[in-house]
Amino acid sequence: MPDRDGTTAPALRDLVEDVLEDRESLEDRLDACDAYIVLVADPDTGALDSYGPFDGTTALLDAARRREDLDDGDLGDVTVAVVRHHLPSQGSGRHAVD
Repeated sequence: MPDRDGTTAPALRDLVEDVLEDRESLEDRLDACDAYIVLVADPDTGALDSYGPFDGTTALLDAARRREDLDDGDLGDVTVAVVRHHLPSQGSGRHAVD
């Protein structure tokens, strides 16, 4: 994803480099749940938004894009995190997303 000057966004470039450098370890950590949610928290308003569910790589890329968009909007205090999503176990209730 290029910046306005045509270069690759540093956060996204760093994320891709990390994924490529430690692919096996990342896959082990990503396999520890059913899916991933991107959580965005605004400390000024108390608002929480979540996006997903995603597979691990898509969640990381979505979070990087959201972080970049927030930074471009001078909203550096807003937190963007990737969190694990666990489906309910059998018999514990119906999941809202099928």
